[in-house]
Amino acid sequence: MEITALSYLPEESIIESERNTGGEEMRFDEDSVLIDVKVQDKSALLKYISEYSTKIGIATDALKLNNSFQQREQEFSTGLEDGFAIPHAKTDAVKEVGIIYARLNKPIEWETYDNQPVRDVFALMVPPENAGTSHLKMLANLSTALLEDSFKEKLRSLTDPKKIAEYISKEIEVEKI
Repeated sequence: MEITALSYLPEESIIESERNTGGEEMRFDEDSVLIDVKVQDKSALLKYISEYSTKIGIATDALKLNNSFQQREQEFSTGLEDGFAIPHAKTDAVKEVGIIYARLNKPIEWETYDNQPVRDVFALMVPPENAGTSHLKMLANLSTALLEDSFKEKLRSLTDPKKIAEYISKEIEVEKI
């Protein structure tokens, strides 16, 4: 699967790609941005993201989605460095490829490369049929952006969910693949 376009629609940004059965869309808009999230730990955050993703229609079953996130964390931590983590889940509870960005009101413990707590989380969700290419391309795009201090600094300076969604969408577009 190859990402071919990044479209800006009035109400949301959707990354479109092609596959044998037609186009696939990844939902990412201001509803996918959570600011000042209050949780005590990683487990509570993943549960919160799972429930929220079900509420906005990315997933159909919060428990299955949460179990998928938790299972992945048990296999290998998704904590990075500089306060970022990219938990990801692939399960048939996911209806559409999606990302939730959550900025926490205070950092939480998470196994990371620099042994620092996490405050910014990108939760990636894919249905099993998209697990190979969509999953890997989302991780690659996001990981590349997170290598840039300017991306992290700009992201953290933004406070409006719509502006955050627009910025993230712009930064993980086609040229980043």
